[in-house]
Amino acid sequence: MDIYSVLIVAVIMGAIGAYVSERKGRKHREGFLMGFFLGIIGVLIVLLLPKKKVEK
Repeated sequence: MDIYSVLIVAVIMGAIGAYVSERKGRKHREGFLMGFFLGIIGVLIVLLLPKKKVEK
């Protein structure tokens, strides 16, 4: 696997993490970073985080 393939997979995992994080009411940046650096484990961590309550 070359470096470009690894980078593409990392960006895809980051995008998935950002999407899941945003759906749970959290910052998308937090989900992207977890997915980018930790891969599938980061996405699973974001999936297991509780939904953030919206403050009024």
